[in-house]
Amino acid sequence: NPKVIEVTEAEGEITSPSSSECSDGNFIQSWKFSLSTDSALLFEFTNFSMPRCDDATLIVKGVSRTTYCGTETPSTIFVLETTEFVFTSLTSHCSNLFSFSYKVIGVTVTLLTPRSLYTVGKNIKFLIEVKRLPKQDLKLSCFFSCNGRRQLVNTTDIVFCVFRIPGTATYLAQCEPPFERLEIRKKGELYLESELLMRKLQLQPKQEYQPIGTNPSSVTVKTSHLYLYPIAYTASIGNSSVTMSLAPKPFDLSKYRSHSREEAIFQLQPQQVTSLGPGQHDFHIVLQNNVSHVTYTFPIYINEKLGTLNVTSIYGRYVGIYPHLFPVQITLTKGAPANITLSIREITNGKLIPSENVTISCLSTISCQRIQISMKPPHYTKQFRVAAIAKNEISFIEGISEVIESVTKIYDVYFDSRRVFSGMSSILHIYVKGDVGNY
Repeated sequence: NPKVIEVTEAEGEITSPSSSECSDGNFIQSWKFSLSTDSALLFEFTNFSMPRCDDATLIVKGVSRTTYCGTETPSTIFVLETTEFVFTSLTSHCSNLFSFSYKVIGVTVTLLTPRSLYTVGKNIKFLIEVKRLPKQDLKLSCFFSCNGRRQLVNTTDIVFCVFRIPGTATYLAQCEPPFERLEIRKKGELYLESELLMRKLQLQPKQEYQPIGTNPSSVTVKTSHLYLYPIAYTASIGNSSVTMSLAPKPFDLSKYRSHSREEAIFQLQPQQVTSLGPGQHDFHIVLQNNVSHVTYTFPIYINEKLGTLNVTSIYGRYVGIYPHLFPVQITLTKGAPANITLSIREITNGKLIPSENVTISCLSTISCQRIQISMKPPHYTKQFRVAAIAKNEISFIEGISEVIESVTKIYDVYFDSRRVFSGMSSILHIYVKGDVGNY
């Protein structure tokens, strides 16, 4: 049973055992060197003296098997695979039979760019090193391939690469000696991600509404943007506890190359809609990956069916003539949001004649319950009504005020009596100033 020594040091020197170790005349010992594809072994013999193969041999076992003894003597051995040296001595004299030095020549690739900056279209910095190269004249031709193959000038070199496609990218460092068709290879991978910017994404929000006449049991919000990879989505609504998230989808190269648009769909469930309540809400969406993130905010609307619409003149039946403004109060007993269109309906010969319209919006239940707006009465007609139409995505309601009448406003009044005598009729002059201008 041979004694097997696992050699783990990257460099060193090995000599034949002493005579005391092989005194019984039947001695076998081996040294095993384990290698990976990114390293090679260089053995250089400084002494070899085994003239008789019947007395001692040194066998090198790798891909092939070579026995050294007699006239077969080694000098330099360069291997790329796990190799075992087996020494056999059938005599008691085994000292000073051989000695050799070894070096594990390795190629390392170190990514100097932080992982958080593995971004498509930006420089990625690599450090390539050939380690433990012997001082002797061993010339290695080294290359580095990322998005193209380039020759390295030195055994320690810094290379920049720009990758154009997100996802997994490979790189390869390789070195070749001049005297044998062998190569040391160091292959690696890195994961690249698109940089998320507003100008690149061109995000467009869209909300889907339920058919008119129904109360929504759920709300669907869709966003579309130019395809980038990867993207994880997190959405929240206002200051509420309603949050949603979507994980990144698998990479689609055809979408990326064709600059297609990607859609993210968020479905608010009935209990979430109920907790938010009707009206306008701020929808916050964060698109993120490991190298960047971007936040968008846009409004969404939860519609509730509108109730009764009341229209009232705050000053009552009488208001000032044109161009005076008069305040109108609009009250929605229920529902939100709503777009409300107001119009003056002139009463001419018993008929309502529409005039110019005014449109306002209310975005919450509270704001829809009490709205005030100032309007101008008709130019010439004294009696009129204010009509209102309120609607949202699921309902429609109308309302109209009582008859309103425009009258002249009085600003000042005084009287003047020139001659007044007790017990006699006198003329009293009363002067009034109103909208007509003079007293």
